[in-house]
This record gives sequence, C-alpha cells and structure tokens, in this order.
Amino acid sequence: MPKLSIIHPFLFAIFPIILLYSQNIHLLPIEEVIIPILLVVGLSTISWIILNYFLRNLLKAGLIVSLFLVVFFSYGHVYNILDDVSFLGFDIGRHIFLLIPFFVVLVLGIIYLLKTKRKLNNLSSVVNVISITAVLIIAVNVVVDISQENYFGSQKLGMDEKFLGVGASKQPFLEILSPPNENKYTASNVSTTKSDMPDIYYIILDEYSSNHALKKFFDYDNSQFLSYLKEKGFFVVSPSYTNYPTTVQSLGSSLNMDYINYLSEEAGIDSKNYHLLNDILSRNKVMEIFQANQYNVINMGALWGPNNEFQNVNANLCEFKEFNRDSLMRELQHITMLSYLQEKLVEEGRRDRVLCVFDELPILNQKFSSPKFVFVHVMLPHAPYIFGPNGEDVNPGISLDGKPWDPKKAHIDQLKFANKKIRILIETLLSQNNNSIMIIQGDTGSAFNGDWDNPSEDLIIERMSNLNAIYFPNGNYEAFSEYATPVNSFRIIFNEFFDANYTLLEDRMYWSIGNKPYDHKDVTNLLLKDNEI
Repeated sequence: MPKLSIIHPFLFAIFPIILLYSQNIHLLPIEEVIIPILLVVGLSTISWIILNYFLRNLLKAGLIVSLFLVVFFSYGHVYNILDDVSFLGFDIGRHIFLLIPFFVVLVLGIIYLLKTKRKLNNLSSVVNVISITAVLIIAVNVVVDISQENYFGSQKLGMDEKFLGVGASKQPFLEILSPPNENKYTASNVSTTKSDMPDIYYIILDEYSSNHALKKFFDYDNSQFLSYLKEKGFFVVSPSYTNYPTTVQSLGSSLNMDYINYLSEEAGIDSKNYHLLNDILSRNKVMEIFQANQYNVINMGALWGPNNEFQNVNANLCEFKEFNRDSLMRELQHITMLSYLQEKLVEEGRRDRVLCVFDELPILNQKFSSPKFVFVHVMLPHAPYIFGPNGEDVNPGISLDGKPWDPKKAHIDQLKFANKKIRILIETLLSQNNNSIMIIQGDTGSAFNGDWDNPSEDLIIERMSNLNAIYFPNGNYEAFSEYATPVNSFRIIFNEFFDANYTLLEDRMYWSIGNKPYDHKDVTNLLLKDNEI
C-alpha cells in the first residue's frame, strides 16, 4: 500500500491551524502555531493508531480521522456564516440548530466507512489530492506574506530613540522624546510633590458611543447619564470622537499623547503587521512617566491581549479565570464543534473579570498607596452580550422574551448596565478622595453599520463617535476644545496639574481598515459635517 495513502489525516490536522495563522499572520507571533500543531497532529495520530488497531484497515482508519477533522474544524466557519440568519422565523445560526446536522453528517459518514465493502484506495487518493492542494495554497500565501515582511514581528522597534525615547524613565518628570520630526517636549517648573500628586483613573469602556451616535444608530437617548456626569462636575465632550477606529490604535495614540501616523513610514501603508502598534502600546509614554515618578501604576485590563503586555506597571488585577491566553489556540477552539462550550467558558470568564473590576476599584486605596495611576479597560458595552441592563446573566444570541434576537438592543442593555456601575463607582471614588482625576472614554464607538473593507459614511461616523468625559477636581476645563479628542487628554492633565508645557495638538480623526492599519485617511471633515460644526 502506497505511503501516500495515509498522508491526508496529518494534512487535515494542520490545515485549520495554518489557515487561521495565515488569516491573522499580521497579529500572531509564529510561535503560537507550534503547540496547536503538536496537539492536533498528536491526537490525530493516536486516534488513527487506535482505529487501525480495531479495524485492521489503514485506509478506513485514516478516512474516518480525516472526516472527523473536516467536520469538527469546519463547524465554526459555517456557524459564523449563518450567525443571525433566520429561516421561517428560526435563527438557524444558533448552536442548538447547527450541531444536530453536523453530528448527523459525521455519524452517517463514519457508518458508511465502517460498513462499506468497497475498496477505498481511489477515495483515499482523491482525499490526498484535496488535502495536499488545500495545504499548499495556504502555505504559498504564508510564504508570500513572509517574503514581503508582512507578518507579526517582522518590524522591530529597535530604534528606541526614533519611536519611544531612550531612557525616559531616567529623565525629569514629563521629559520625553517625541516621534520623528518633532522636538523634545520638556516640562518646565515642576513643583508637584508626591504628597499632592492626584490619583488618576483612566477608564476605557469598550465601544461606548457618543450620544449623537446612540441617537442616530440605536434610537437611544443617553442624556440622562450624561446629565448625571455633568452634575458630578465632569466635562462631557460633545460632539466627541476617537482619533482612530480600532482599540490598539486609539489607546496607542492616547497613551502616547500623539498621533501614530508616523508609524506608516516604518511599516508602510500596505502593511498588515500589528507589531508596531502593539509595541508602542506596551511601552507607552504615559505609564512610563508615571512609574518613573513614584506612581503606583495599576492595570485592570480587559480580556484583550495587548493589555496583558504593558511594561511599566506595578500590578495587574482581575486576571483570573482567563480561558486560554494563547490567541491562536482560543480561535482554533472557536471554529470547532466545541465552540459552544468554549464560548461558555469565555463568557463566564468575561463576566467574572468585569465584575471583579467594579469590585476592586473601590478598595484600591486599601491595597495601594497614593499617588496611583489606574488604567481600567472594561469590555462594556462591547460584545459578547452577557449582561442585561441590571447586570443579570444573559446568553448571547438567545432572546429571553420570545422575540427575535436583536444585537442592537443587547448592546444598549449592556450599555445601561455599564452606566449603573459607573455611577456607583463615581460616587465611591469621590467620597474617598475628591482630589482624584477621572477620565471615562470609549476607545471607539460601535460598528453595526456596513463593511469594514468597504466602509460606508455611516460606519465611519458610528465607529469614530465615542464617549469622552473628564473630571478635574479644580473644575478648570478651559483647555478642552469643543470636540476635544483623546490624543490631548494627558497633555492637558500634565499641563494643568503638573506644571508641564505641552503644546496641544490639532484634533484630527483618521480612518483605516483592519487589514491596513497604517493607511490613515483623514475623516475629520466628514465627522464634523455630520454634527454640523
């Protein structure tokens, strides 16, 4: 029997892994591929050996393993295609409807292979050709991306002087190096002492939109919550916009107090590589400055990879129950027939983390001395929609009232829950220390309208419109422009409370699609026209 006859189980074992890697080559380090390949190939080999032991037939054993791999790993792709698709009033994209036909196909296929008396040499050869072709196509795509240095880690920030500044931690307070073609910023006449440095809470609510966008795209008026913020002394920017459309871009800009357009010079506007973006976020200037000046820098991050990589922090809180931090492994599980169980584990971990953040924030003073810089990234109102408006557990995609599932309503319900928790948090923090600074921002707005690769004006407006509310204990908000953006938030804070002398940047907004994060299109005029400024 030709050795070629047993190749396809191994190729189908590695195919879903290299496919996922090829689709996310700009986001994932290649080393994340090793463990999944070893695991899946190992389990497939063991299964093939066991089946062959009982069946005494290499071809049948191999074909059964391949059939299982194809059905098992294709489930998630079909599920994603059918998600939110209804037929005769039924949401056919739900696990309860989709798992049954997949199990039927798998069982019938196995029964046929076990019962058939036909020779399977030709079938095995055809399956070999299919598996070889599929793997070769993906392998070619990977090789092309690597040859074009279009993979994660191909661009290293080895020139610290150019991008982040060398030895910033050894410089006087607020003295940092700027991005290319700009002069060094220095703080003059720094008179703040440790005893009067304010605690600073930077709270990111993921995909929390501006009230303008909520009215326009959700028919929801958030004025009551905004009025509450104003009553508590917050300055609420209106209209409000983020500087960039994705989390890593938005936070990379705000935490480095600068636009990130200069990275396109190094990466190239056609690059898909997120390494530079992740790196400037990991080594951001704001945290470096605070830590260098005896602040306790505390990260209470979301279930989101880059937030786990901050370099200048003293503590990371609420990291428990994080199900599989390996991104590729997590996505691999998501495309399998076990995705339902995986989603439940992830959802439970997300619930625990969100609740942990709101439990831990009020008691930070008991654990950490002042001054503190607290970075909080909460995955609210971002999907998955696991909280009802009062915090009750919700199963994403399942309507509890018998009506068709409405993700927009679920988004607003989760926003309402976020509002309740933020109200409680504000009351607590102000009662503990009314000298604290609070910044509450959406990293971006939501993204329900349109296609990322071919964005409509509505999608750009929806995605770029965010919440932006600031609390200064002295109530002086004169430095904020009419539509102040996050890029200037810390410049204003350092100027107002630390005697710095930062030049405020012109507020501009830039769009880029997900697979071209360095190709920045200025959409400022579009956004301001939408608000008739």
